[in-house]
Amino acid sequence: MSLARTIAPTTAPLAALLLAATLLTGSPAHAQTAAAPPADTEAEAPKPVPAVMARLAARSLLLDAARAGDRLVAVGERGHILLSDDSGRTWRQVPAPANSALTAVTFVTPKEGWAVGHDAVILHTADAGETWTIQHWAPELEMPLMDVFFDSAEHGIAVGAYGLYLETNDGGKTWEERSIQEEENHLNAIVAPSADTRLIAGEFGGIHFSPDRGETWTMLDSPYEGSFFHAIALGPQEFLVLGLQGHVFRTEDGGQTWTQVETGTTAGLMGGARLSDGRVILVGASGNILLSTDGGRSFEREQRDDRIALADVVEAPDGGIVLLTEQGILNQPAQPQ
Repeated sequence: MSLARTIAPTTAPLAALLLAATLLTGSPAHAQTAAAPPADTEAEAPKPVPAVMARLAARSLLLDAARAGDRLVAVGERGHILLSDDSGRTWRQVPAPANSALTAVTFVTPKEGWAVGHDAVILHTADAGETWTIQHWAPELEMPLMDVFFDSAEHGIAVGAYGLYLETNDGGKTWEERSIQEEENHLNAIVAPSADTRLIAGEFGGIHFSPDRGETWTMLDSPYEGSFFHAIALGPQEFLVLGLQGHVFRTEDGGQTWTQVETGTTAGLMGGARLSDGRVILVGASGNILLSTDGGRSFEREQRDDRIALADVVEAPDGGIVLLTEQGILNQPAQPQ
């Protein structure tokens, strides 16, 4: 059964341009990172506005989702956070303390997780997404965070536009800004090929590698000068990077050499996942869905009839597939390999 054709489309109109703007730049212009001047009084200090509870939040622009045990947690525009306890069949919105667009979410345990997004916002939950608190919020930077990764309840890294790199060693109580590159290129995705190694994919073909959980970073020789929007770890030395114009590259030696993978599309590829049965699925603009049964060495492509823009994909607890799109959440029942 076709994955692209068996997911019923939703009808909420939302421009694909908004999806592209959120994923690629996140803010209209880059400002220097000087801190805002201190307010004269506490009343004058800017404060985040809570997200609005929206009846059609599940049909709004959603950019990422993660597993919290048997629960799915999805995030997207206007600070929307949605939970599903039935593998994506139904969703409910929960309150969020900021209405900044959220671009990524991750869980280190079934209970404890983090979400990041515009205004350099970082949100934390300790109850599987039911309630959230703000750990970081800096709208004056005009730098959206694009991805976040935690390898323990204490240590995490968040990356974003214009080289923004934040790190915590105390579970997010404090975040330290660091620089890992001379340029201010966007850092779009961070993954962990092994317990100690980290990989960041970004703008202008940037691929950064760390052998020591992010203490030090080196720039790998890139096979491509265009932007990478996502990366997928397949093994300690095997990973994929994907991005502009349908480009996908695969390495089996930790990034020393790369092989370009034919995708059959020039549409931008925005997200992807390695499924529990070993298959690899990639999604992107114009309704493109790519599926690999050989560890990402080759892909079969399908295209949705509605050409809806797809931001990311996550595997549900029952083995089904959940798509995050410009028109909300679409789910596909589990299929045999």
